[in-house]
Amino acid sequence: MKNIRGFTLLELLITMALVIGVLMITSSAFNSILKTTGRLVSSEESNIEGVVGLELFRHDLQQTGFGIPFSFYSSASDAKPKYAEAVVEPAKWLNDGSGTAGAPGSGNVPRAVASWNYIPASTATSDEGGATYNVLTGTDYLAIKATTVATNTAAQKWTYLSYSAGGKAAKSWPNAYDNLVASTDRVIVLSRSFSSTGVLTNSLVYAPFDPTTYWVNYTNGAFNSAYSPTNSQEIFYMYGIVKSTDLVMPFNRADYFVAIPGDTTKVPSSCAKDSTGNLNTGILYKTNVNHGTTSGTKTGKLTYIPILDCVADMQAVFGWDLNGDGVIEESSAYNSDSTKISVSGTTITAAAIKTVMESPSEIRNKLKYIKVYIMAQEGRKDTNFTNVSPITVGDSTNGSLTRTYTVANLSALGWLNYRWKIYRIVVRPKNLLLN
Repeated sequence: MKNIRGFTLLELLITMALVIGVLMITSSAFNSILKTTGRLVSSEESNIEGVVGLELFRHDLQQTGFGIPFSFYSSASDAKPKYAEAVVEPAKWLNDGSGTAGAPGSGNVPRAVASWNYIPASTATSDEGGATYNVLTGTDYLAIKATTVATNTAAQKWTYLSYSAGGKAAKSWPNAYDNLVASTDRVIVLSRSFSSTGVLTNSLVYAPFDPTTYWVNYTNGAFNSAYSPTNSQEIFYMYGIVKSTDLVMPFNRADYFVAIPGDTTKVPSSCAKDSTGNLNTGILYKTNVNHGTTSGTKTGKLTYIPILDCVADMQAVFGWDLNGDGVIEESSAYNSDSTKISVSGTTITAAAIKTVMESPSEIRNKLKYIKVYIMAQEGRKDTNFTNVSPITVGDSTNGSLTRTYTVANLSALGWLNYRWKIYRIVVRPKNLLLN
């Protein structure tokens, strides 16, 4: 019989120790791979979210001023269109119509873009349902006024109407989807022509006997005579605003800002917090000022659309050709206190910029581009990573128009162990007069 010999206890212990050691090494490596993969996935999710959301922002910036009037029917105050805009802060700081909900005031010609530089602390806003949002202190606020910046289908459509002595229908497009819908779509009508001095005018057409009626239901038949050209030299342009509801204002309005919702469960748990666990990053929102009515009262509240999560800052910069000489000078966003407006160089003053930004015609003629800088979190907190350099929100070559977070700032805010990405959007609005 052969001598059958088994393993000794010492051999078994040594083998088990080796196996356990290999498993521990493998487990540690696998855990490290999982963490790295998690960071990469979070980072890529942030990048994809940023691309999609910020393309919407870019689109609206490019539409700045599209379809809005340059002038009204009469200079008499009692004949101006009476319209309201937003009814909550800080959105109402950027109103051009002075009315409030249910009580439209004497409207002014709308500015294509309005802004606010450095939102003060404790500025809260709310949505149509009454939910609160705290705008992030020190960030900028941007309002874009155009017919095309709303999300309803009517706002994406336009057409024109030529003169006809017997009454004529508006132009119908070959693709049926591009056509306004009769009876349900509300439109404004603009008369575009050159004045005796050769300056292009873009006047809102409305019934002067009732300046609160500055819009009309679209029809695919002969148009109401009050909204039809009166001679062969005229062409009227019709821009869709909303569907099946009264208009609050003769345009649509999209506001962009960073806010922390009162219901913090709407914010991803991975967003940066301070040392005490309080959120100090928010969500970049697009909001539309609501045209809707509640019991006959126009609300002027905001409808919120989240664009980008975990945002720490948003800053806007405007490029101006103030003298018509092709030399571009830059400024920060607007503020009613001119000492809070920053300008580049020494050839322009904050007071001069304030005057320009309060004037619809100056904006149309002198605004050349808008830059927006957004500081957003990339991925989750990483205790193995520490920021060692300042982060600049803006062009590093123009210090007067940037906001810089030093390492000390980042430490105080609890942001040292987060990676930050600066998104930069630069748009030349094509719908302003001289662009």
